Amino acid sequence: MSGQLTVRWAWALCCMALSGGAWGQGAPLTGEPSAEASAVTPAARRAPLVWQLRILAPEPFEQLLIQYLDLSRFQRESAQDAQLRISRSELRRLVASAPEQARGLLEAEGHFSAQITTRVSDDVDGQPVVVTIEVEPGPTAVISQVQLMFEGELDNRLSQGDERAKTLAASLQSLWALPEGAAFRQADWSGAKNATLARLRADGYPTATWSGTSVTVDARTQQAKLFLVADTGDGFAFGDVRVEGLSRQPASAVINLAPFQKGDPYREGQLLDWQERIQKLNLFDSIFVSAEPDLTQPQSTPVVVQLRELPLQTATAGIGVSSDTGPRVSGEHLHRNLWGTDWQAKTKVQLGRKESSGTIDLTSHPWPGRRRGLVSTQASYLVDADDSISTSQRLRVGELREGDRLERTNYIEFQRAEVRSQDGLVVANASAASATTQLIFRDVDSQILPTKGSTSLGQLTLGRTYSALDEEGYFSRAYARVTWYQPLPWHWYLTARGEAGQVFARDAVSVPDTLLFRAGGDDSVRGYAYRSLGVTQDGVVIGGRAMATSSIEVAHPLTARIPSLWGALFVDVGDAAERFGNLRPKVGYGAGVRWRSPVGPLRLDVAYGTEVQRWRLHFSVGISL
Repeated sequence: MSGQLTVRWAWALCCMALSGGAWGQGAPLTGEPSAEASAVTPAARRAPLVWQLRILAPEPFEQLLIQYLDLSRFQRESAQDAQLRISRSELRRLVASAPEQARGLLEAEGHFSAQITTRVSDDVDGQPVVVTIEVEPGPTAVISQVQLMFEGELDNRLSQGDERAKTLAASLQSLWALPEGAAFRQADWSGAKNATLARLRADGYPTATWSGTSVTVDARTQQAKLFLVADTGDGFAFGDVRVEGLSRQPASAVINLAPFQKGDPYREGQLLDWQERIQKLNLFDSIFVSAEPDLTQPQSTPVVVQLRELPLQTATAGIGVSSDTGPRVSGEHLHRNLWGTDWQAKTKVQLGRKESSGTIDLTSHPWPGRRRGLVSTQASYLVDADDSISTSQRLRVGELREGDRLERTNYIEFQRAEVRSQDGLVVANASAASATTQLIFRDVDSQILPTKGSTSLGQLTLGRTYSALDEEGYFSRAYARVTWYQPLPWHWYLTARGEAGQVFARDAVSVPDTLLFRAGGDDSVRGYAYRSLGVTQDGVVIGGRAMATSSIEVAHPLTARIPSLWGALFVDVGDAAERFGNLRPKVGYGAGVRWRSPVGPLRLDVAYGTEVQRWRLHFSVGISL
């Protein structure tokens, strides 16, 4: 035998010996090799041993044993290397250790009363020796009791009646992944312990460890009792914040977004939330927020924010097309700190065949309390589906307040809107001053590509019209939109949407068309042209004072090779009219494809409008609240 083969044999025997020893801590052996395994003639002992392994066990235990038994592993290695052979004494040793190895594997899956037998066929010249391992796994152990206790700072706070400590302890108990009545598995046991420890470390106790864990199984009743003691160590709190990498932007833009104050309990999730909020400022190219726990000063954990700034100014140009408004070209300029005033300024000009607009948006860097100032002005020119022309101008001043999931915007606005027919007849004309409060609530798994959760938007506006085509007067406006995302079985995904709005005013009072409602288009009722559903006046469609639409869509990945490419089926219903009693819901249905790109979903739909009896192509990018 060559030196290389000798080394391979020595390595294989060491691995098998170690593996067999590791499984030798279970219950007594229930099956032994048959006596025929040792009844081998001297001539047969000298011949190379040919053997086979048969495992008789219900799935999935058969595959489990095939993968992890030493006998099975050696058989796979022998099949790959013809020079790797086993002696009869080595085979007897592996067969003898197999029941204990199998018992350990089954106990890890929650079966503590398994019946395991082994058989070895006669060693006959010309016939392979067949090793048979037969397994009856028996019943699964069920958890009958779970005791989760705490030591350290959390235990002290619980004894003092601290409400936050009570909430954390109750959350850990309710989120424990192996509750009473669940089947016991070693993998689940390990996973549950790791998850609980991770929650403790992320919620104020970064040095938490398990001081003791145990599982007691009654083999007679097949019941398992779990006992765990977590030593939380000291409770940590946030300390000073250090911001690095700034040259053109103020540190206040970052610090004012922090979801915590110095002295607040340490929570890892708040660091991640802060990092995401800083990213949304569009001021920095790279952002890294980290804490540096100091065991000697747990109540003053320093936080470091490392930043790399984006260029102070950027300019972009683009060309695009929309199924609603046709082709367009656009140019945009962004100044990230206008004249050193801690305000961002974005100027955008868009020119298109059907729609042209100009916008200037001023947004302040974050103020204390996660507030931001807003100033915006816009002028637009739009050719609608009936070739009427809508023009509008507006000036808006307000304040944005961002919460964890709730975003609130309050603003005052002055706007003017006019609608002219193709022949130049003024159909609607009014100006208005108004005050609006808007709430946006997001509870989704992803704000860019949601698949579970919901988003809601609500608006309430109070105002007065001036320079009206008809009468001047006071009005109010209410609008709400809800979108719900839900995963379905077999990798289907449901999206349901509903929206409604109404303007309240005397019939003779003119309200700007931009504050009225229309339906139809990509994010409304597909199968109908953009803003084509409304009130017809002098042969021209204008906005109505009432609107309601809804949509149901199901989508599924088209191929496993491209999981971001989905197919979809949908039905949309809705209308806009002078009042809710006049609504005549229009139906559109169709199919489309979705590409879930990093910047949002790109949608391409073909929809049939039952009212107009024609097919229409729709495409858009992003999601709408």
